[in-house]
Amino acid sequence: MLQQSVHMKDQKANQIAMRSRQYRQFAINRIEDLTVVVVIWGVFLLTGAS
Repeated sequence: MLQQSVHMKDQKANQIAMRSRQYRQFAINRIEDLTVVVVIWGVFLLTGAS
């Protein structure tokens, strides 16, 4: 019985770790997208301004 409860805690911890990893990956992807957009926009402005 005790063993099972430890196992459940492990599973919960794994789920939380998984979720935070997915969230971090999602955030990194969004930041990369934003960076690309900003760079393209900056180049567009520079070429348009000159």
